Amino acid sequence: MRNYYFQGTIPNFGDDLNALLWPQLIPEALHDDGSDAMLLGIGSILFDTFPPSLRKVVIGSGYAGYTPKPDVDEKWTFYFVRGPRTAAALGLDPELAITDAAILLRTVYPELTKAVKKHPVSFMPHWESAEFGTWKEVTDAAGINLIDPRSTVESTLEQLSGTELLITEAMHGAIAADALRVPWVPVTPNNKKHHFKWLDWCESLSIPYRPNRMGTSNVKEFVNLKGLSALYPAQLVRKVTGRHGGGFDSFFRRAATKRLKELGRLEPSLSTDATCEMRTEQAVAKLDAFKADYRRGQYS
Repeated sequence: MRNYYFQGTIPNFGDDLNALLWPQLIPEALHDDGSDAMLLGIGSILFDTFPPSLRKVVIGSGYAGYTPKPDVDEKWTFYFVRGPRTAAALGLDPELAITDAAILLRTVYPELTKAVKKHPVSFMPHWESAEFGTWKEVTDAAGINLIDPRSTVESTLEQLSGTELLITEAMHGAIAADALRVPWVPVTPNNKKHHFKWLDWCESLSIPYRPNRMGTSNVKEFVNLKGLSALYPAQLVRKVTGRHGGGFDSFFRRAATKRLKELGRLEPSLSTDATCEMRTEQAVAKLDAFKADYRRGQYS
């Protein structure tokens, strides 16, 4: 069975969790045995672009509207999905809306829930913000630890578990933090297309979604994430987003530094221990159901 997940040209913590978790959770299923089945685990990857002939096995994935809804037929098998909005969008049984599969971090790395805290506050931007922005300068100025979502999964998990409070624009930063019992403050993604998936996951754990505005760290990040490069002549965009940001970079950096400090003083979010434990147990039960089906040869 193929372990399918989104793999772009830039590493991303949420997607790359798949390469770390599933080989430890279901090693017997992930090898090239000629099966036409593919595992859809962590991520907003319930697309409509998969070949109809392939069998799609869903364990905790979500739909986010990045493509039209897939046609769910007999080639799809759902053990659970990320949240109630995914279930409703695909016409699935609401009982399948358990939560994001990354909650299974708790079963693979239980020691991380009791890690020694090294950072009072950390900030994790979305990978797009990290790619275009200058967040290391901002976090250094604010006295806050930066967790780069493009770093290795192991490094990111170590930093997440070692922080007392996480400010995060990256949804899987919040998901991993919540699983590891680290309080988190959500930052509104600059790209509005990401909002649906946040609501989907938060509702799965009965967490009110209270996003906070952050802003960008420089002109280049602002132009790219706001889609302005598609509206203005390339020569103008290059001039404005040059090395010195057209003289405006310092303004963005000061505003972002001030805002990060403010966010670090807000009341954070965290699912209740009871809800987190219940969803973990439900996810494990569904994973065990998959293992039993696999042993019976359902996906051979």
